Amino acid sequence: MPSRSAIEEGKLQLIKRLRLVGLVALVVFVVAPHPTVGAAAKNQPPTLPSLQVVVLVDESGSISEADVAAEKEAARTIAASALAPGSVVSVAGFGSSDGPGQSAVHVVCPPTRFDATQQRDSLAKCVGELHRRTPQEGDGTDHVAALQQALAFLGAGGPEKKIVFLLTDGKLDVAKSPQWGDTPERRNGAAAVRLQEVLGELDQAGAQVWPLGFGSVDQAALRGFARGKSCAPSAPDPSDRIIPSSTELKVAVADAFSSASCVKYGPLVTGNVPTGGSTELTVDIPVIASDASILVYKRDPRVQVEYRAPGTDKPAPAAGGSHFEFAGQTTETESLRITDPEPGQWTIRLSSADVPAQDVAATVVFQAAVKANLSVSPPQPAAGQSVSVDMQVWARGKAITDPQTLQGLSFVTTLTGSSGFPAQQVTLADPDRDGTFAGNLTIPDGATGDLTFTGQVTGIGIGGDTRVYSTRVQGRAAAIQAQVLFDTNRATVTPGGTITGTVSVTNNSGQPANLRLQIADPSPGTTLTVEPALVPAAPGVTTTPFTLRFGADTALGPNAATLRLVDDASPPAVIAERLLATEVAPEPGILEKLWWIWLGLGVLLTGALLFGVAKLRSRNEAGKVRGLRVQLAQNDFMISELEPRNPNGKAFAFVVHDDFTGLQLQHAGPAETNVYQVRRAGPQISLAPPGQQPVLLTAGKHHEIGRDGLTLAVLDERGTTGAAVAAGPVAEVSFDPFNGLPANGSSPAPTPSASWDPFESSPTPQTPTPVTTTDPFGGDPFGSDSSAVPPSKDFDPNNPFGG
Repeated sequence: MPSRSAIEEGKLQLIKRLRLVGLVALVVFVVAPHPTVGAAAKNQPPTLPSLQVVVLVDESGSISEADVAAEKEAARTIAASALAPGSVVSVAGFGSSDGPGQSAVHVVCPPTRFDATQQRDSLAKCVGELHRRTPQEGDGTDHVAALQQALAFLGAGGPEKKIVFLLTDGKLDVAKSPQWGDTPERRNGAAAVRLQEVLGELDQAGAQVWPLGFGSVDQAALRGFARGKSCAPSAPDPSDRIIPSSTELKVAVADAFSSASCVKYGPLVTGNVPTGGSTELTVDIPVIASDASILVYKRDPRVQVEYRAPGTDKPAPAAGGSHFEFAGQTTETESLRITDPEPGQWTIRLSSADVPAQDVAATVVFQAAVKANLSVSPPQPAAGQSVSVDMQVWARGKAITDPQTLQGLSFVTTLTGSSGFPAQQVTLADPDRDGTFAGNLTIPDGATGDLTFTGQVTGIGIGGDTRVYSTRVQGRAAAIQAQVLFDTNRATVTPGGTITGTVSVTNNSGQPANLRLQIADPSPGTTLTVEPALVPAAPGVTTTPFTLRFGADTALGPNAATLRLVDDASPPAVIAERLLATEVAPEPGILEKLWWIWLGLGVLLTGALLFGVAKLRSRNEAGKVRGLRVQLAQNDFMISELEPRNPNGKAFAFVVHDDFTGLQLQHAGPAETNVYQVRRAGPQISLAPPGQQPVLLTAGKHHEIGRDGLTLAVLDERGTTGAAVAAGPVAEVSFDPFNGLPANGSSPAPTPSASWDPFESSPTPQTPTPVTTTDPFGGDPFGSDSSAVPPSKDFDPNNPFGG
């Protein structure tokens, strides 16, 4: 009996196999009409289209060695871009056959079916056999022979999509090839005529021809090679491209392959690998990608490449997908093909040992195999009746609703009938951007018998799918008709949330009908109920509101289902239906629910912060000495005036200097003695004489400082004057300007002061009391905690300091 661990391992292996099968085939999702109306659906597995790719490479003498190297890089890029299993790729070089032992075509890589990694790798290597021909090998340019070889490859059976890449300078030259005539002119003329015939045969075979120009290109001739139609209306038809550098090469090959096979290329990322170092590039694989190839242009085969999936430290193939194929690891261009890739940002690490520094690049090519979902309402229309057609696309078991992912897709529905009326076609649109594409078709008057609605979705990066819906024309107008409408489009709900709508019913049967709303074909993880389930349908027109409620366990992300209105009569019949696609998002957290509170708190905090900053700036500005000016006078005659050297400073230092011109005010130097300092002290001015405690002065009023009638006055241009100070009298103290000491040698005594607010225009009057002066901005500006202010007294010219 197997052990428990062996059983669990078996379960895991089975789940892994089922997951792989499910992601390669994805989900078969078809709205199956009720048997009573004769509807049928044909399920087709969603697979990526296999391709027949032929790469023709010009090896003629008109192409340089460097151009041939670029052509080889292009050939490897094209081969690595054929993603779908079962694709067949051939590569042939061509020149001309000018004599015995020569061949115009050299098949370097015979038709190779991509079913294994080794086949991809061998094709990447055989491209290396391409080379520039010598005259002895036939160095002309026989485009006819090359295209005939491609036609032979494509006619031998294989995938339906056929692509020919012609890499050339466009110059036909068979002047030395005797099989084309007896003179150079006749030879080139005959080959030119036959060339158009072969191109026409390729066009009739359904092949696309993409001419890529290398070397000195004849653009007019190159343009004439393009043939075929693109894979989707949103993609351009084949056209010529000139390739002047490797950058243009990568872009041109990406554009051509996207248009030819509807694969999608990501942006090209570039970097540099230093000698003995490494670098990392990143590419994004979208969530819908079922197959992807990472292409790495490393320039030198010795550069080593490692691939890491998002969120893992293990390189592929240890993690990141269900199947991996490496190719071209010993060439200049290598690739990693991934089935069921892990979506997100992949990291590509390129390492070099003794290789010279190299410019490198990488891109990702991907395609998604999707399923189309087709709905027709009414399911069985009458002749002359308008029919609503809806389509969705699904990938990885979910409806695709992201507008960016759906951009560029084409939804077309065609109506045909057994009564032989001309086919009608409508291109569906999604103006509401809810992921449901809709349109209308009208059943022709007089139509009878079978009806077939064929819906097709095509686009770049999406493996197209076709849905067929079969029904029959009603013999007479339906007695009961209805329409299902939702109140909103592109709704986002939370688990447990609801979507509302109405059912409008027209009952011409003359009898009440028992109708029922049903949920059909919900996507995996969708839990959905409808209320009310019963819809009364009395004779005439009735309108019934309904509510769709998502279960609390509904899976997050895109959710889809079909809402049907069914007649419970025997046999039951589908009256109307409507596709639903919506995004289920998590319940908002406390921060999101109470956003208005947090916003208000944020506004308050911001306001408080701005107020505080404004107060600090105002406080800082109030202490600056800007606007102060000191005047020195003698016997009421001004003899000197001085302004601060630094208006933004907090102190204004100066000296009274005596020289041959007399007494002058000068800015104090670093080593000066007998320095006076002036500071702001609220609405008053603080003056610190040399070696003494500071005293408060009234701005604009002269104060004696020594003998011989010397006075100092501090003027304030910012408007703080003595008249504006509501304080007691300020002491007028005399100083000796040359020794800094009071004339009587005593210290000043306290004086009454006014309390003040530096942010108010005037101080608040207080009862005069002896106080000590302090720095109103957070400390003693003069280096001590307090200082006495001398009282006012009468002046004695012989003893200016009293005593």
